[in-house]
Amino acid sequence: MPSSTPPQLDNVAVSIDSSAIAIIKYNRPKAANALNVAVLKDVLSALQWAEAADNVRVIVTTGEGKFYTAGLDLLDKSNQQEGATINDEFIGILGKIHEAIINTNKLVVSAVNGPAPGWGTSSIALSDLVYAAPDAFFFTPFAQWGLCAEGCSSLTFTRIMGRQKASALILGGARMTAAELESAGLVTKILPKENFLEEVLKIARGIVKLPKESLKTNKELMMRNLRGELLETNRMELELLRKQARTQESLGAIAGFAAETERKKKEKAGSKL
Repeated sequence: MPSSTPPQLDNVAVSIDSSAIAIIKYNRPKAANALNVAVLKDVLSALQWAEAADNVRVIVTTGEGKFYTAGLDLLDKSNQQEGATINDEFIGILGKIHEAIINTNKLVVSAVNGPAPGWGTSSIALSDLVYAAPDAFFFTPFAQWGLCAEGCSSLTFTRIMGRQKASALILGGARMTAAELESAGLVTKILPKENFLEEVLKIARGIVKLPKESLKTNKELMMRNLRGELLETNRMELELLRKQARTQESLGAIAGFAAETERKKKEKAGSKL
């Protein structure tokens, strides 16, 4: 029998609210909650636990500290392998996380408490509801790093926001505010910064008071045609991501980013002398 007790994980804090709401909090604040292999393993474990726990009806994801999640940690060696900017293990676990979110009939809520670049932006389109703090901002630097879209964003962005807004994010690397994405339909609603998570949980508590089977049935209906499309998009995106991560274009872009980051660190250290 699945445990109703949240798992204890190193990089993700998991808790229960009102006996039916699982809160999955990215918990690497000193690194802006950026993703590495260890973080992804914990996120997947948390989602698998929440799916198996009979008492959980709503899954809320959020971040510890100022960031929601800064997406892929480009400079973390655990994410890389020889000849590739992203290793196969990272991509494989990422795909399983997407599948878990796509396949669940429990409600998934993104509580975007702060900046959400990269996967922080692409992944929220898989959620049923997205709430954002006023100062949250969003962008997807796929083209900048010589990589391709992930999180099914090549499909979801176009469906939700239209081709032009989707192109601005995926192709143009545009940075967008919470207000812009609320207007475009990707953000459900902007909530006050003060007590942000509590405001999201108030909404979630209202949802769990609704009839359980009715909620499940209606989500199944809403996903009946979309689920297969999302799973196929996820497979295709990650297949292309594996290929692009091995190109000289991507390797050169990440090497340049690493060199620039190191230069800035040395300049900052020198200014303190």
